[in-house]
Amino acid sequence: MKMNDDFVVLAQFLESLGPEVSGHASSTLTEEQSLLLNKFAEGSLTDEERDALLPEILGNEKALHELVRNLQSQA
Repeated sequence: MKMNDDFVVLAQFLESLGPEVSGHASSTLTEEQSLLLNKFAEGSLTDEERDALLPEILGNEKALHELVRNLQSQA
């Protein structure tokens, strides 16, 4: 499935960021954010939901790590 391949590549890229992302905010994720990250990993967000979530993910180290874990569990 093409979408899963894309997510695997994204997960590998995010993992490669390693220590460089440590300067990002690391605020605790809300239950809603965790749910949205899981839906993102599953590929079940709308374009609008995904566009709204991406800036939050990129600005939060915990969100990045949560996304990587979710993507790995989908692979």
